[in-house]
Amino acid sequence: MAKVSAEIAAIKSVLAEVAEQIENLDGMIARPGDAPTSDAFLNNSDVDDVELINRAKTLLEWSRFKAQTLNLGSGLFSDSCWDMCLDIYICDLKDEKITISSIAHSSGIPMTTAMRYINVMTEEGLLEKSSNPSDNRMVFISTSDDCKEKISTILRNLR
Repeated sequence: MAKVSAEIAAIKSVLAEVAEQIENLDGMIARPGDAPTSDAFLNNSDVDDVELINRAKTLLEWSRFKAQTLNLGSGLFSDSCWDMCLDIYICDLKDEKITISSIAHSSGIPMTTAMRYINVMTEEGLLEKSSNPSDNRMVFISTSDDCKEKISTILRNLR
């Protein structure tokens, strides 16, 4: 009986932690009357790169937490393209080079799917590929200027 009580206590502890995480994340969710006006999108330039990186990391962590929590094996709750863009965006702001294979691997989806998404996002002008001058087998990936600005606009307007 003591073992069962200990297991119940452990489960309650985990549930309390999850409830706290959900409550923290809930504050980040926009509500239907909270949407900023179009003027608000133009006037939030006072956010520096360090804060943009922190906000991007928070969104990325939230997205991965959401996918892990709600995923029943179908992948319905994952945002692979958005997560890859945020990952690449963070590297860009830190002036870090990232390879296509690294970002595909970190996305958590099959390599072929990640490569297909990266190719589509490149064709759409969201991402840019560049060769590694010291190793032609390695290709770097970065966000385009347009994509970087759009992600920055989104991140500047988080509350």
